Amino acid sequence: MGMSQTGIQGQNFGPGLTKSVEFLGSVAKRPNKPAPEIGEPGPVLLVGAPGVGKGTQADNLAKLWGVPKISTGDILRANVANGTALGVQADRIMKLGGLVPDQIMTEMVADRLDLSDTATGFILDGFPRTVRQAQWLDGYLSIQRRGAHLGVISMCMDLEQIVKRVIYRRVCPLCKTVYNAQYIPPKQVGRCDKDGSELEQRSDDSLEVFQTRLDVFKQETEPLIQYYRDHSLFIEVDADKPPTLVTRDIVAGLMGLRTLMSR
Repeated sequence: MGMSQTGIQGQNFGPGLTKSVEFLGSVAKRPNKPAPEIGEPGPVLLVGAPGVGKGTQADNLAKLWGVPKISTGDILRANVANGTALGVQADRIMKLGGLVPDQIMTEMVADRLDLSDTATGFILDGFPRTVRQAQWLDGYLSIQRRGAHLGVISMCMDLEQIVKRVIYRRVCPLCKTVYNAQYIPPKQVGRCDKDGSELEQRSDDSLEVFQTRLDVFKQETEPLIQYYRDHSLFIEVDADKPPTLVTRDIVAGLMGLRTLMSR
């Protein structure tokens, strides 16, 4: 499928050459070798264009490391449902059609990060979204986490491949298993392998919605990635691989750099 057929306008989101890419050891590049030591991840953030697989990797890494995946959406819903002071404020703003301001959102995030299950690390999902939020997070880690270094994983993929992933993606409404009609098709067309449910296309996986999501990415997340490039634990990984190999590359790169920093 050529880009002229999809109508998507964008750039190549493929990885550049960085010290962290060069560092990824032979263990990560050779699937037959034993998996690298996973250690304690510390704080981790996944960034990248919509459709590169951030959600899948966040789930994989959270299970692998035994740390929580912290989603701002989940935090917001929990605060609203529980009627916390912050949740009441946020709910009032959202009902009026407004966006929850950074001050409320960062207070919610701080409350969540202060819980004991984040002691050895956590995976951030959907936060920070802006440079201002990233600066707040740097300050929080410096003060509340004794200068803990955030591991930033930039997931990179050619735009045309991202488009193919998105428009062919189908999800089981019951078990939430994700398929792709081209790359990971179900055994029976349109049916989940696990429970036989009819697969669905997510509303935000249409070309029109994806273009909007891509525009938001270019406006908000690209500056965020540029902000993090100078951080000591900034890693680029090629996301155009099977998910297990992407996970392996992330673990090898991050643990390798954390080991170097501790020496």
